[in-house]
Amino acid sequence: MTKHLLIILLLGLFFSLSYSQTKAIDSLMVIIENTSDPFEIAKVNLLLAKLHERIDLNKGKTYAYKAYNYKNNDSLLAETNNQLGRFQFFTNELDSATVFFENARTLLEKHNGEKRVAIINISLGAIALRQGNYEKAVSILTKSASFFEATNDDLNAAKCYSNISSAFAELENFDKAIEYSKKALEVFKENELTQFQLITLPNLATQHYKKGDTIKAINYYNEAERLANGLNDKRSLSMTYNNLGNIYLETDVAKSKAYLEKALALKNELNLTSGIEITKSNLGYIYLKNKDYQRAKSLLSEALINVKGKQQVFVYNNLSKAYKGLNSYSKALEFSEKAKILNDSLLSTDNQKTILDIQTKYETEKKEKEILQLQTDNLQANYKRKQNRNLLRAALGVLGLLSVFIYLQLKNARRKRIILEQEHTIKAQELEQKLYEQELDGIDAILNAQEEERSKMASDLHDNLGSKVATLKLYLESYDNKDDFSGFYNKLKTLMNDTYNEIRSISKNKNFGAKIDKGLIPSTKSIAKQISDSKKIDIKVINVDVNKRIENTLEIQVFRIIQELLTNIIKHSAATEAVVQFSEHENTLNIVVEDNGKGFDTNAAKVGIGLVNIEKRIDKIDGEFIIDSSKGNGTTIILNIPI
Repeated sequence: MTKHLLIILLLGLFFSLSYSQTKAIDSLMVIIENTSDPFEIAKVNLLLAKLHERIDLNKGKTYAYKAYNYKNNDSLLAETNNQLGRFQFFTNELDSATVFFENARTLLEKHNGEKRVAIINISLGAIALRQGNYEKAVSILTKSASFFEATNDDLNAAKCYSNISSAFAELENFDKAIEYSKKALEVFKENELTQFQLITLPNLATQHYKKGDTIKAINYYNEAERLANGLNDKRSLSMTYNNLGNIYLETDVAKSKAYLEKALALKNELNLTSGIEITKSNLGYIYLKNKDYQRAKSLLSEALINVKGKQQVFVYNNLSKAYKGLNSYSKALEFSEKAKILNDSLLSTDNQKTILDIQTKYETEKKEKEILQLQTDNLQANYKRKQNRNLLRAALGVLGLLSVFIYLQLKNARRKRIILEQEHTIKAQELEQKLYEQELDGIDAILNAQEEERSKMASDLHDNLGSKVATLKLYLESYDNKDDFSGFYNKLKTLMNDTYNEIRSISKNKNFGAKIDKGLIPSTKSIAKQISDSKKIDIKVINVDVNKRIENTLEIQVFRIIQELLTNIIKHSAATEAVVQFSEHENTLNIVVEDNGKGFDTNAAKVGIGLVNIEKRIDKIDGEFIIDSSKGNGTTIILNIPI
C-alpha cells in the first residue's frame, strides 16, 4: 500500500465512528516512523493535532506546531494555521488565535477559497463575541451566514446562527437569541451532529434561564449532559456542569457548588482554560455568599484575568463586596466604579442600535436577493417557453423552407436574448439606484435624529438640573446661623453630590434624568424628602392603590414630569405644603399634584419652558394634562397616563 493511499484511509478513519481515537492515533504514529517525506509527516501531524483536540489540548498543540514548520504547501499551511487558532481559542489566548485565523484566511483568499474563508470568519466572529465586541461579532457572522445561505450550506449557516444567538444573549435580547439557537439546533439534529448539539443545547438552556423559564433551561441542560456522557465528552460535560451550577447559584447553594467544583475539576484535567474564568467567578460568588471573603477574593481575582463583557461587570461587583467584607474600602470603591463604567459602556444605546441595524440590513439584503433571484428565474422560464414555441412552429413549416426558417428563428432568438439581457441590466441598475436612494434617506434620518437629540438634551437639562438647582436654592435660603451648621452642611453636601452626578451622567450622553431603579413612587418619595429637608416646604407622597411597576421608559418620562412640577412649586408658588397622590383605575395611572401656594390665573399666565416641556412629554406618552388654579387658592394639576 502506498503512503498516499494509507493517508486517505486514515482520513476516513479519523471521521469514522467504527474505530476508536486511540487506534487512529497509533496508526498515524506508525506512518511517521516509516516515512521520511516532510510533506507526508506534516499531514500526519495535522491529523494527530485534530484527534487530540478533545482529549489533550497541549499534545494537540505540539503536533500542530510540528505541521506548521512545513511551509511549502499553502493549503496545508492554511489548515494548520486554522487548527492552531482553534487551540489558542480553546485555551483563551484570543490575540494569538486571531493571528492564526487571519493567517489562514489570507492564504485561502489567494486561492479563491471563498467557502473556507467564510468558515474561518465564524471563528473570528466567535473571538469577537468572547472579547465582548458584539457589534463586530454580529457583523462578521451575518456576512458568513448570508454566504452559506446563498450556497445552501445549512450546516455552516447553523454555526453562524449559534454564535449570533450568543451575541444577542449578551445584549439581553433573549427572544432573538432563542430564535437563532433553535434554528441552529434544528439543523444539527437533522444531521445528527451530536457535538454541535452539545454546544447549542447549553446556550439555549442559558437563554431560557435568563428569560425566566428555569424548567426549560434544566431540561435542555439534562439533554446536553446525557449526550456528553454518551460520547465521554469531558469538555462538554464541564460546560454543562458549569451552567447547571449557575442555575442553582441563587436557589440551592450546595447543589450549585457541587456542579461548579465538578466543572472546575474537568477543566483542570483537560488543561481547558477556555471558560474556566466563568466557573471560578461563580465559585467566588458562592464563597462570597458564605462570607468566606478571602477565598472569594482569590477565585474572583483569578477569573478577572480572562473575563470580558457582562461577566467582567459581575466579577467587578463581587470583588467590590469581597474587599468590603475584608474591610478594604478603597479597593471596594475602586471595583465598584469599574463595574459601573463598564456596564454603562456595554449597555449604551448607540452600541445596541448599531448591532440591530446590522441585523436589519442583513435580513433586508437577504429578502432582496430572494426577490431578484425569483425575477431572474421567471425571465429565464419565459425565455425558454418562447424558444420552445418557436422551435415547434419551425418543425411544422414547409420542408423546402426549413433551412431559411431555422436561420430566421435563431436570429430572432439571439435578438430576444439580447433584449432580455438588456432588461435584466436595466432592472439591476434600477435596484442599485433604489438602494442608493435608501442610503440617502438613512443619512437624512440620522441628521434628523441628531437635531432631535440636541432638542431633547436642552429639555432634559432644564428638567433635571433645574430641579436640583432649585432645591439647592431653597437650602441656601433656609439657612439660619442659629441652626446646627453640621446638619445643614451634610444635607447641602448630599445635594451637591447629586447635582454633580447628574452633570456627570449628562456628560457621558446617557439617559438624562434620575435613575429610578426602585420604581416611580419610591423615587418620587426620595426627591420629596430631599426637598422637604430644606424646611421651606413640606411635600407628602401618597400611594392609594398602585401596586405594580410600569414600563421603565414610561416611568422615567413620568418621573421627569413630576420633577418639573415640583420645581415649579419651589420657584413660583410660595407654597408651604404640597401633596403628590398616585392611584390607578382601568389601566390608567392617575397623579394629582396639589399645593397651597399663591396660585395663578390660568388664562392670563405666561407659558414658561417648564409647562411647555410637560405638555410635550404628556403628548408623547398619550396622556392627559389638567391644570386647576386661581390667584390665592393654590394649584392642582391632574395627570392621566395610560399604562
